[in-house]
Amino acid sequence: MHINNSAELRENIKRLEQHQQQQKDNLAEEFYATYQSLMPINILKSSINKVVHSPGAVDNIVNAGMSIGLGLLSKKIMIGKSAGIAKKLLGTAMELGVASLVSKKAASIKSGGLNLLSKIFKPKNRPVSNG
Repeated sequence: MHINNSAELRENIKRLEQHQQQQKDNLAEEFYATYQSLMPINILKSSINKVVHSPGAVDNIVNAGMSIGLGLLSKKIMIGKSAGIAKKLLGTAMELGVASLVSKKAASIKSGGLNLLSKIFKPKNRPVSNG
């Protein structure tokens, strides 16, 4: 492109200055977006979002929680508050065994638990009185 007079020069300078300003604005927006994405809280939120929205993640978390919880519950029921070392070791072994068993049979345990809960909380049919 050839510039033939001062008016064309001023016009091209103005156009280039506008282009430069647009590039500065774009760079500032990109910098802010990058800064926001690198903040620790946003990294944590992003990671949690990925875990929650990945297929099967919620089931895996529920299964792990159920395994650990039932393992601890079985230990507490069997051992209680005893202070003997042998009983504590037995309780820990039982806890790990129950947790392992629950993790392997999680689907059937969940369905059985849901079935039991639905029977417990099922609305009872009461006879209607004509009174």
